[in-house]
Amino acid sequence: MTTRRRTQARPKGPTWRERCTAFASVVGRALRIGMTVALWVGFVGALVLVAQRVWVKLDVPIQEIVVEGNNRFVSAEQVEQTLDPWLGRSIWEVELEAMRARLLEDRWLTGVTITRQWPARLRVELATHRPIAYWGEGALMSSAGEVFRPKDRPEALRLPRLAGPRNSQWAVWERYSSLRPVLEQVGLTLVGVELSPRGALDLTLDSGAVIRAGRQSLEVRLQRLLDVYPDTLEGRIHLVRSIDLRYSNGFAVAWRDDGTEQAEK
Repeated sequence: MTTRRRTQARPKGPTWRERCTAFASVVGRALRIGMTVALWVGFVGALVLVAQRVWVKLDVPIQEIVVEGNNRFVSAEQVEQTLDPWLGRSIWEVELEAMRARLLEDRWLTGVTITRQWPARLRVELATHRPIAYWGEGALMSSAGEVFRPKDRPEALRLPRLAGPRNSQWAVWERYSSLRPVLEQVGLTLVGVELSPRGALDLTLDSGAVIRAGRQSLEVRLQRLLDVYPDTLEGRIHLVRSIDLRYSNGFAVAWRDDGTEQAEK
């Protein structure tokens, strides 16, 4: 008895039509992706081109510096001269902090604000010390109580001349402010106060006379002088070199002629 061998059927492959259809589908998809990429590349390129042209329009050199807050101590011409090296540079590339630091080397200045104003302008706002007194040798005292040393201290200002130990400026200023109206009652003009390291006070009048008040009982000693001033020294204060109040019952006067004559009252 013979047996028959079972044959297996082979699967049929895609037809040529199916293959062409699949190929066309792949090609179509690739073309669509390519066109999309091309469109995006063109769009980005256009943006870059527009941005470059806009930047060329915006990126202009500095042609003008406008200064606000200038005064007789810091003039607009000084500021413009200091910032002259930055003129002609790109308004967007200049380092504003470097410009600010350069200006603050002037010790008259307490603050500087610099802003860009397109197309070609820089705006500079200044804040400066307001001096109220000379302080010591070469320094000034500001209305904020700060002692600062400008490069060139002006000597023609109508300011009192104060001096004292470190950090004593407010105490000396208060002494000056309180004593000036007291002396003015008898026609004396106070122009200077000096506080020694030991706490002694010297008062300078506009005539050049110095009142040596010492450390203690200032009000009592000064009142002793004021009580007799109209009858003794009024009209002759320009001849007085110094008045020493450091006596228990009176004061001594040193005259300008030879510096030896003294009169105790």
